[in-house]
Amino acid sequence: MYRYSLDKSSKKFPCPSCDMKSFVRYFDNEQNSYVEGDFGRCDRQTNCKCHLAPKNNGAITTLENAPVKVKASTLNPGLLNRSKKNFTQNNFVQFLRIHFSEEEIELVIEKYFIGTSSHWKGATVFWQINDQNEVRTGKVMLYNPISGSRVKKPSNHITWVHKLLKIDPFNLKQCLFGLHLKNSNKSKTIAITEAEKTTVMMSLLLPKYTWMATGGKGNLKRELLLPIKEYNIVVYPDKAEFEDWNKIIAALQSEGFRIRCSRFIENLDVPVGTDLADIYLEPRQSNFIIPTQRKQSKVEIEVQRLAEINPEILTLISVFDLLDENDNPIINIK
Repeated sequence: MYRYSLDKSSKKFPCPSCDMKSFVRYFDNEQNSYVEGDFGRCDRQTNCKCHLAPKNNGAITTLENAPVKVKASTLNPGLLNRSKKNFTQNNFVQFLRIHFSEEEIELVIEKYFIGTSSHWKGATVFWQINDQNEVRTGKVMLYNPISGSRVKKPSNHITWVHKLLKIDPFNLKQCLFGLHLKNSNKSKTIAITEAEKTTVMMSLLLPKYTWMATGGKGNLKRELLLPIKEYNIVVYPDKAEFEDWNKIIAALQSEGFRIRCSRFIENLDVPVGTDLADIYLEPRQSNFIIPTQRKQSKVEIEVQRLAEINPEILTLISVFDLLDENDNPIINIK
């Protein structure tokens, strides 16, 4: 255990660089208090990248300071059923209704236990349920019902169910959103995105995968991925996040994880922050989506040539969800 570490609680402070309330301060584990000064890291790692670390961060070796494992807290599963109501007042569900049928929406609500919160008018609850069907917590977020974008003004509308219930102490130990689906089909590849919203939509747009979400760029962690180590996994970082995620993936591969990081979004000429659902949502053309401003890969050109000789190759690609040499979906097949 090191003397200084980033605060593990959900408390945030104004960032000295961007002034947003997204700054996680460093904690002094010897003094049991925050480090004095502007030492910390901004959670807006793509847009701000402010990170001020204290110097001389040595390991604490005394026995009395050894970390003690504390069991993760859980919530009453009855909360899930009580939140599954008032979907006409749920902005995220209203956004889904623009793009999907009522039958599809009902199925995905049941699949991911999507809930509604009255904390903010129109708020959504994304429950984190582990592979033992224990409810770790629920993340409450507010979306625009038309654009589907998160409401960030006048403040970032994100909070936690355990905080709203004022449960103290509460040892939050997150798990992947969708982890409870781990055993639904063991032959399916598990696909991981950053945002819960993206995972929910992609489960409808590309159901060949079992979709899960980290719940944030910084949550792609070994601890969260351990329960699915024996599965085939592909992660889809948002635009401009590939390098950071790929470094983590490389380390996990050395430990025996069957995991790969797709360059699909990174290879597209799209704005920073674009995610997979942004690309796949429109147009919806079977399983093959044609993003704008993207050239065919060498594999796609060769597949197109072979398909003119034997069209059954397209069926093979579709059935087995084949990828190219860079782990990107094979698209642009005409």
